[in-house]
Amino acid sequence: MTANKQRKVVQRARGRVTIRDVAQSCGVSEATVSNALADKPYVSRETRELVLKAVAKLGYFQSPIAKALRTGRTDTIGVVVSNLSNPFYAEVLLGISQVLTPAGYQAIICNTESNPELQTRHINNLLQRSVDGIILISQPGAGDVAGIQSANVPLVSLWRVPKGGEATFVGLDEDLGMRAALDHLWSLGHRSIALLRGVAGASTAEAREHAFREFLRKKKRTVPAGYIVHSPSSIEGGRAAAQRLLKLPQQPTAIIATGDLVALGATVALAEAGLDVPRYMSVVGYDDTFIAKLPQVDLTCVSPPRLELGTQGAQALLRKIADPKRPIERILLEPGFSLRSTTAAPRG
Repeated sequence: MTANKQRKVVQRARGRVTIRDVAQSCGVSEATVSNALADKPYVSRETRELVLKAVAKLGYFQSPIAKALRTGRTDTIGVVVSNLSNPFYAEVLLGISQVLTPAGYQAIICNTESNPELQTRHINNLLQRSVDGIILISQPGAGDVAGIQSANVPLVSLWRVPKGGEATFVGLDEDLGMRAALDHLWSLGHRSIALLRGVAGASTAEAREHAFREFLRKKKRTVPAGYIVHSPSSIEGGRAAAQRLLKLPQQPTAIIATGDLVALGATVALAEAGLDVPRYMSVVGYDDTFIAKLPQVDLTCVSPPRLELGTQGAQALLRKIADPKRPIERILLEPGFSLRSTTAAPRG
């Protein structure tokens, strides 16, 4: 390349570098540059290396729109989360990122704030952006699932079972998780156990309540009135739910809260009432986030494998992208159990 021609390329490089600049720098056609960047087999190794060096030197970036038109892929994945303020989701998102990033995908994270209408809006926006797949870490409504599938976009639901089970699901074995919590409390001598579960309609909360009732049924125990309280996944929700339990004529000796924030709210309510945890009432959480591990909290917890939940979900989605006809998968992960200082033998 002549010095004059090289100067013209450098001058253009001060603005937005185009594929024409790269082609002129290499002395090849724009089509050759495009084919080299697409790693087409008929482009020689020498030409590909020449193009890649020019790309690095000039600072050229492929237009994602042009690439999508050429390949039919946007290399983007939509991740829809119900509540980003809940620390439970941080490690799940980390697991998703650890799989998607090395595979060349960029995640677009959408927070629904537990609002079904906002969730539908986010999903429609993702479909309009032609994402290559969607991961739902929220309660997937039947209409949302149907909309994604009618657009032929691969879908994986994490943590919560999609309505009707129409999509690949990666979640926790809820029977094992609830049984671990109840086995622990039962072994301590607790027979009056309350459940603070999620709001009505949440599939995960319903599965946990079912496991809770089934455990007590096998122990030939009935659930007293008022011992199952629906609570939003927040500290204030847990506080209000525990206050309701404290108004019962026969109060429980232990609480299982299906979320760390709810469990923390319950301990706040007990402290406000001057009641000691665990001497007056034991409390078990369900997420085992960093909150549970704080020395001031030290919460006994069911411990879901959050990182693995994210990695398994992302891997399942990549399998579906690679093979759209792949059958629906149902993957259940086994929870652990972390024993800390918020549980003890029942009072009296």
